Amino acid sequence: MLQRYLWKLLPKSQRCFLLDRLSVVDRQVVSKSLSGNLRYPRRFAQSSCLFIHVPKCAGSSVCVALFDGWTPGHLPLYWYEQQFPEKYANSFKFAFVRDPLERAYSAYAYLRGNALSPRDHPAQKLVSQYRDFDDFVARWLHPETVQRQLHFAPQTDFLVDSLGHLALDFIGYQEHLERDFHLVCEQLGHQTSLPHVNSSQQRRSLPARDFCSTRTRRLVRRAYQRDYEMLGYE
Repeated sequence: MLQRYLWKLLPKSQRCFLLDRLSVVDRQVVSKSLSGNLRYPRRFAQSSCLFIHVPKCAGSSVCVALFDGWTPGHLPLYWYEQQFPEKYANSFKFAFVRDPLERAYSAYAYLRGNALSPRDHPAQKLVSQYRDFDDFVARWLHPETVQRQLHFAPQTDFLVDSLGHLALDFIGYQEHLERDFHLVCEQLGHQTSLPHVNSSQQRRSLPARDFCSTRTRRLVRRAYQRDYEMLGYE
């Protein structure tokens, strides 16, 4: 592929410089597009579906239930739209989302409290620098920085098409996970239950809003303004 060849001609320092200018979601797209592996996923083709896996929104559980554990990675909707327009148009496109505050805390607790693969060690090192979740939000979680780290990237960065619109056929909400997963199964003709995988070892009974400071809730609202507005969490 010509684009891949031309990219490789650039010095590594120049490639890194260019990638660092992109959001983490767009870097995923560039890496995938230059990998040479541009086939529409067989698992999606078999079910005429397209699942957008937003980090920390029950995606791993959905993949175990519907795709025998195969995961598509965290590629955004617009990538499929542009790479596979015909299959994109004919697929049932769905995703699951979550209250932005709950998702941010879940990502923080997951990275802070689990033994993870080397791929996640930089993110784990990042969150370990802060005293607690309130400190992490106050000193790091801002509109500019969330674009740089996959676990904390805004949900809508994964969910919009090339025009910036939510173009999914179905959005499930983690607050109604069993109900919405059942609706997806009905659409796809599956009969399966949803396992609980890839969760934090730090169990909690209270929602994050009950133990976070008012300032933390305000800062999270600022960092994820588009998520709150477009996903109905106002």
